[in-house]
Amino acid sequence: MFITWLATLWTQPWVPTLLWALLAGAIGLLWGLGELVGAFKNETGRSLRTSGAWLLLLLNFAAAAVAYGLVVAVASGANSWLTAVAVGVAWPTVIRNTTLKLVQPLQPDASGETLALHFEQAYAAVQALARQLINAALARQRMQLVTRAIELDLAALERHVRLTLIASPLPITGDESTDNYVDKIMEREVDDDIKKAHLAMVLVQLFDRATLEDALKTLQRKPRNKKGASA
Repeated sequence: MFITWLATLWTQPWVPTLLWALLAGAIGLLWGLGELVGAFKNETGRSLRTSGAWLLLLLNFAAAAVAYGLVVAVASGANSWLTAVAVGVAWPTVIRNTTLKLVQPLQPDASGETLALHFEQAYAAVQALARQLINAALARQRMQLVTRAIELDLAALERHVRLTLIASPLPITGDESTDNYVDKIMEREVDDDIKKAHLAMVLVQLFDRATLEDALKTLQRKPRNKKGASA
């Protein structure tokens, strides 16, 4: 009964079109996810909890799905999964960079202006908004960790960061050693709280927030242990 219902449903002309449009949209969504990974790296998981990330993902999904619908409407016999894959793959490289000229002056000159739709500029505007929303949300979250980090002893935090960098199985990219990486922070002529903030963010940028949270727990626990031992 259920199989018969599915077979009957599949015969409806709009069903395969909808499914292939969703496929094209899913591929477009993956392109948006790739942009998030490239921008926020180890903070991608947390960025996905923000409205900015979903704005970017849904835009890529909807745009690729709509583009597939337009292709099917224009090209007869293009309604297939191959077209859906092609549209999804072409969305960031071809369709998104398309410019539609609505008005072209008969005699173009220095003062002549063309009326055109620049999809790339429109997408860049939405992309900038999404990035700003994500950055604001992550900055608020990180500020809570920075506030805790500046309460630590600078020497103890520096030592912990150096040990963590030494213990890292992956070396720092570039020609700098782990010592030079921290030395640049410690040699800056800034307030100690700023140095602590930079050291804390080293752990977040090169590792993750869990690494910094472990450091905070360890270093905040030490003074209490020492008092207990002296008692």
